[in-house]
Amino acid sequence: MKAILRFRSLLPTVALLLIGYAAKAQQAAVPMPLDSLRARARQLAVAKQYPQAAARYATLARAEPHRSAQASAFYNAACYYALAGDTNQALRQLGAAQKAGYTNADHTRQDSDLNSLRAMPQFQALLKRMEQATARQANPEQVRFVTTDIDNFWRAYDHAARDPARRQQILEREYFGKASVGLEDYFDLKIRQVNRLVQKLDTTPAYYQAIRSNTLQIAAMKPQVLAGFRKLKELYPPARFADVYFVIGGFNSGGTATPNGLLIGADMRARSPEVPLHELSLWDRNNSGPLAEIPSIVAHEQIHFLQKNTAGASLLSGAINEGMADFLAELTTGQQPNARLQPYGDAHEKALWAEFKREMAGSNWGNWIANSDQETPDKPADLGYYVGYRICQAYYDAIPDKKQAVYDMLNIGDFPAFLQKSRYEQKLANR
Repeated sequence: MKAILRFRSLLPTVALLLIGYAAKAQQAAVPMPLDSLRARARQLAVAKQYPQAAARYATLARAEPHRSAQASAFYNAACYYALAGDTNQALRQLGAAQKAGYTNADHTRQDSDLNSLRAMPQFQALLKRMEQATARQANPEQVRFVTTDIDNFWRAYDHAARDPARRQQILEREYFGKASVGLEDYFDLKIRQVNRLVQKLDTTPAYYQAIRSNTLQIAAMKPQVLAGFRKLKELYPPARFADVYFVIGGFNSGGTATPNGLLIGADMRARSPEVPLHELSLWDRNNSGPLAEIPSIVAHEQIHFLQKNTAGASLLSGAINEGMADFLAELTTGQQPNARLQPYGDAHEKALWAEFKREMAGSNWGNWIANSDQETPDKPADLGYYVGYRICQAYYDAIPDKKQAVYDMLNIGDFPAFLQKSRYEQKLANR
């Protein structure tokens, strides 16, 4: 599997930024939308047209609006230049990736695409610089807790309220235009279009007005988050800890993880008794929570940051990865991030397993993960998290050495074998 699939998916952003690309001989340059450039780069990579893929990724890197996406594209360009045998260009692109913020030394060291560079002193020097840049990640006490995007959002929100006709431009300039690298990633991956946030603000005004004071208290929650990180370090000594960015979106995601850090949607974790919920959809209501849940949400994303077992796209792998994040979050914070799934899951566990088992080898997650359209008053969505949680719980219970159990989870190489070793199905049948 090539770097494009391993490192990061390049997802659509708000604008169709037009750039020029080299056309075939005898043809004039033709503008290509950014989304199309990304798609073409992926196509060339999948077709193993490495020189062309490398050149296209190098062009893409110069066109990407955000540093994280630039770093991804530079890194992919380095991989495909290396596969094409152009080691000088590969080193140049890898250096550009590092300057743009790419610091994943572990991935770079193990990436088979870069085998042709390993013996070169320049490659080893780049690895050393990456390691130095992330050395502080070994110490949870040095995690950065970034809440500046929340402050910028409310300033933009107030300005937009005074000038509603220009609210989209105001948010673009005063919120997204001042984004941390965490908000940049969150925008690329989750929000994607500024008008989506504007629409959410327009349809749920009472909710957003009411959560303001709660979101401004998040900065004071760092001690609770660090307590969970310390517990994780005890259970998994190799752990490295990502910076945590709190952002405000339009109920796009409660959290996600990127190479730059953990991105937490503060708008979904700011409920309190006085916050009105009548404007929210059923799924929004069921997936929003109080500030007290933030440590477990952050812990869930921290597990994703650590997972080395993201290969494969089967439903089984997806459910185990998500359930593992919930299980280890609960183990380290005492809170289950998706506790809302437990009552239904416990009451229907055998039936759920029978349904899940029929689909688990396939790549369609649509009935189990990120299926908010299937949320009903009687049955929650995202029950793949519950199934994965139970599998990981069974594995943890089956292994006497608990540190080894945690290590095994975070380094799964074979998901069906992990399931078999957990003996989850046998234990369930005997209940």
